[in-house]
Amino acid sequence: MKEIVEFFKQILHSIESETKNNVSNVNPTEIFNEGWMTRLLVHQSIKEKIKIDGLIDFSKVKNWSSEGLISSPFVKTKKNKEGYTHTDIALGDFTINYENRGDIIVAKKATTFGIIEAKMKSNLSQRTTNALNYNQASRNLACIAENVKNESCQTFFTVVAPRKMIDKHDIKSQVERDKIIHQISNRYKLSELTVDMELINRAKKCNIKVLSYEDWIDLLSDKNKGVINKFYMNCLKWNRVK
Repeated sequence: MKEIVEFFKQILHSIESETKNNVSNVNPTEIFNEGWMTRLLVHQSIKEKIKIDGLIDFSKVKNWSSEGLISSPFVKTKKNKEGYTHTDIALGDFTINYENRGDIIVAKKATTFGIIEAKMKSNLSQRTTNALNYNQASRNLACIAENVKNESCQTFFTVVAPRKMIDKHDIKSQVERDKIIHQISNRYKLSELTVDMELINRAKKCNIKVLSYEDWIDLLSDKNKGVINKFYMNCLKWNRVK
């Protein structure tokens, strides 16, 4: 393990010291991207037990994982079905087995469950193969409502991105609750299914929030804020977010 840690130190050094005569061994965006930025923030937020108002209390998060698979109401439909959704970050009361496939199994008595969709420069995807007006927010919210049946469970969904990209893509308007509920309802019709009103009601109760990396970093203690902000600055630099 020490050898592996040393290897990654060398990779980071090659990126930091990149010049015309010294090319980085790895494309910097393989490390400085929204995935690792968000994992770093989740890890530190749990460690510091921070609370994001209107969204999540990290002191209550029992488990988190990235790139897990979560089912939707439409994975087994005969018409216009879809595959499992890859979650950027899932948090809460669930189990996952990557040795099998990586399916997220939310506990029946879960008290907290949510998904973070991470973006650095790109916009939310606006469609799926079989649904032209069904964006990433709607798809994630449908997955949450499909998998959390415990009415007392606090559910949440957030998109995290640089402040400039939130404004540029007008992400806040894309995650408006009424718009999302409308897209989920239409998705049922595309699959020729009766709209599941119980699922719709669970989706309506989910906390939805758009969060900037800048605001999230600002919640951390001064002791760790500088290091994480430096990582973020590299994410902006290498992803050409001006």
